[in-house]
Amino acid sequence: MSGKDDDSSSGDSTDIYSEKFDPLKALYSDQVCVPVPDAPVFDNLSKFESVVLKGVEVKPSTGKKSQKKEEGSGRKFLPHQLPVAGTSKGKSKNSHKNVLVKMRRALGPLATLYQYMENRIKVKVYTRNEHGIRGHVEAYVAAFDKHWNLALEDCLEIWTRKVKRKVPALGIPIKDEDLELYAGPKVVVRERKGKHETVERYVPQLLLRGDQVVLVAKLD
Repeated sequence: MSGKDDDSSSGDSTDIYSEKFDPLKALYSDQVCVPVPDAPVFDNLSKFESVVLKGVEVKPSTGKKSQKKEEGSGRKFLPHQLPVAGTSKGKSKNSHKNVLVKMRRALGPLATLYQYMENRIKVKVYTRNEHGIRGHVEAYVAAFDKHWNLALEDCLEIWTRKVKRKVPALGIPIKDEDLELYAGPKVVVRERKGKHETVERYVPQLLLRGDQVVLVAKLD
């Protein structure tokens, strides 16, 4: 009798509709009969409350979502964001582009600079330093680019600097001929005012960076 009572009590404790239903026992029992086989399965109580009590619709998982994630794991682009297929004609045109070709197609102020270069017109290029205008260079333009890097010829550079008052170091005397070889272009003092002096030098060729260029003007 005791065995039958135990079986009947265990059946009542795992029966959902019984007053003696034990949820903990039913959770670990293999004899629980689920009344609705297609009922959704929840991982926790908060999900159950959001679905049952708040009426949020839950669609049964079919495994397609994970499959889509695996297929579309890479970055997605809109049609106008996709790369444009190049052509052999375009590549051949770009391969022949250089500074000389771009100078002919320059627009705006660079087009005027190209006319000065073609017509062999001398220009006056004002240069800068960290405080303001350093000086200027009178020369012919040999080449340039869109960054205003200038290749100049037959250059006369004039600039202002502080007067050097250091005493020359003693050593073996150097002849004037040897001094010209090591010193480079000769610097001539044109004017001296207080602590500053204006000097000039002649340079056959000069490459001037665009970030040092302030203004380019036609020399009358």
